[in-house]
Amino acid sequence: MFAALAAALGFTACNETWDDNPVLNFHEGDQVLNFLNQPEMQNMSVDITEENASETFLLTCSQPKEYGYAASVAYTLEVSIYNNFTAPEGVSTPGSVSLGTAYKDCSNINPSRREIAEALCKMLDIKEAAQIPTEYKTVYARLHANVVNENGNPVTTTVVKDGEEVTLGTAYTSNTVILGKAISCGYLAIIVPDLPTGYYIRGELNDWLNPAFNDNDPAAIEKLPDYEFVTTTEANTYELAFVEIPVGTKFKFADKGWGDLNLGMGNGDPIFGQKYELGWNAGDIALSKEFKGSITLSGSGQSWSVIFYPMESDTPGQPSGIYLRGGMNDWGTSLEFQTTDVKGIWECPNVTINAGTEFKVADADWADINLGAAAGKDVITIGTNFSLELGSSTNIKLNDNFTGTVTLRKKGNKYTLTLTPIG
Repeated sequence: MFAALAAALGFTACNETWDDNPVLNFHEGDQVLNFLNQPEMQNMSVDITEENASETFLLTCSQPKEYGYAASVAYTLEVSIYNNFTAPEGVSTPGSVSLGTAYKDCSNINPSRREIAEALCKMLDIKEAAQIPTEYKTVYARLHANVVNENGNPVTTTVVKDGEEVTLGTAYTSNTVILGKAISCGYLAIIVPDLPTGYYIRGELNDWLNPAFNDNDPAAIEKLPDYEFVTTTEANTYELAFVEIPVGTKFKFADKGWGDLNLGMGNGDPIFGQKYELGWNAGDIALSKEFKGSITLSGSGQSWSVIFYPMESDTPGQPSGIYLRGGMNDWGTSLEFQTTDVKGIWECPNVTINAGTEFKVADADWADINLGAAAGKDVITIGTNFSLELGSSTNIKLNDNFTGTVTLRKKGNKYTLTLTPIG
């Protein structure tokens, strides 16, 4: 009986009935209430590593009684390295990070150490493994509570106030607690896009990349980036921005040594635009029709899939209204990109750019299209794909003399530029 009573009391801690007022109370704005408990482990030092990243922190809270009855409440956790959850003036990184999980059990709010490590990397602007480990930081936490419907969406109502309709909600922000007084991230937890992976498409279309891997010839090594997958914003998902594969050409997906990655034919033939399960150390793949487009490779271990995204055909040789503008042409519009036989890909042939020249990609008015470099990543390398930023004021810099074709590619809202030398 005593055990049953204890269990019942434990349950009602998050599901109190409050029969004296069973009507849900709404209010304006996001009000602050003291409903988050102090963590028992807040004084411990925690080093987050890849090995312990799946372990969790534990927070508990009580349901805000201002709701008027035991509602279905979702709690989301916000963490910060600042006690006011705001970055100091002049700091461009976020002052806080809201974790994506919506918790329903207020006795078990358990963010993983990986989530906290990712948040630390974002707030500390950690983008490279060389910046790891981070210094110890005090991490603050607070909850955001909302009554939600069966679809998990916040419940709101509309009233008329002073002759105008006003939307009332159920949002409450908790008091702030210290999740941990000394937390450090010991590995690169954040996903940095556009980094080389060492994974390639290898086949008859590129001589299986054997000369590039086996020789020290710079001309052979230069073609590796054209066939190498790069990281995306999703874990275990990689992309090759553009490749052409003729009909019947044999190929596989592999690393340099055919050891860490060796993916071939799965069951049936790949269908463009659909996920295709690959076979580990399986036979060569050969497409039944020509392919021009991007490839997305996803997986880990020996379980992998691929999607071939074809690009639409276009009429080549037409003016695009997009120009290569810089020191080589007095920032004018003499170097115009031309359409190719694929939509979203433009070329500007027979371009000469001297070492030290700065340039950008833009339309005639520097209006809808004004593409520059990311801050701190403004030097383009001949033969590699270079990411552009829309609206950037930073010029692109070239440290070597170049003569050849400049290729501009667009996928979604992402632009890349490639300098391909003649010969």
